[in-house]
Amino acid sequence: MSINTSPTQFVAGRLCLDFLNTANWSEASQVIEEKLGSDNDVAAWCRAAGLQTPVDQNERVSDIRLFRNSLRAIFLTALSGAAPKKSDLARLNEALASVPHQALRPSAKNQYGITSTLGLASAVAVSATALLSQNSEISRVKICPGDGCAWMFLDESKNRRRTWCSMETCGNRAKAKRHYQRNRQTAT
Repeated sequence: MSINTSPTQFVAGRLCLDFLNTANWSEASQVIEEKLGSDNDVAAWCRAAGLQTPVDQNERVSDIRLFRNSLRAIFLTALSGAAPKKSDLARLNEALASVPHQALRPSAKNQYGITSTLGLASAVAVSATALLSQNSEISRVKICPGDGCAWMFLDESKNRRRTWCSMETCGNRAKAKRHYQRNRQTAT
């Protein structure tokens, strides 16, 4: 399935996490379903995210996926308290090195946003660095337990009880599955 055939969902709360969610993951962090299969998919995601649409010679789809996989590994190690691989950090730092000096723009209510002129890797790297550098934020990152999902999201609920990446997809599927199993047990 590609982004061009299914709508892009931004449910994670941060750009970097939504970027990680351009694939569905197994529990072993293997890609189950790739959504960045072509240059057109990457361009569609960038447009939906409000970023400059690549893909030029510097941002090939395979490089973008490799960057995404490294970034996911960094987040998984941050969540577990382990140290990330040097190669994964090197990819993140490489993306940060290409960030221009004017990477932020003022937005509403004294907040800041990433300029739309940043490339995909640069914008995601800025977002990831901001999230990873705050323990209070990283402690709110969760992984969806939905079957074949494993999307990451920032739990911004007051009581920190958000379970699903999206109640409309994974949450409803889990409820329907439990309902089916209850009815099946009652019938037998």
